[in-house]
Amino acid sequence: MTRADEPVLITTAPTSPAQERRDRERRYLITMGLRLVCFILAIVLFGVGLRWLAAFAVAGSLILPWVAVVAANAGPKRTAEPAPSLYAKRKAAELESGSADGRSDRSS
Repeated sequence: MTRADEPVLITTAPTSPAQERRDRERRYLITMGLRLVCFILAIVLFGVGLRWLAAFAVAGSLILPWVAVVAANAGPKRTAEPAPSLYAKRKAAELESGSADGRSDRSS
């Protein structure tokens, strides 16, 4: 097993697959719950006589399953922010090319 050159910070670690799955399931269930509310609202509004308003509720109940699936299948959110650094990164070792006047430091 090889070791990485740079340490991994816990603040930059992605969410666990189990937590990501729970979040996606929660998004799906909330959206489908909203769909159920739209469906029941459509039945109630149609019974009261507000058919044009019931049409919007029916449209919502037909569109929300697609929205729920797309939102649930979306991967983790990607951020463009740089990772926070809690350690000072060392510079790579550099070789000196010579003195400022162009001569080599070595004596011949």
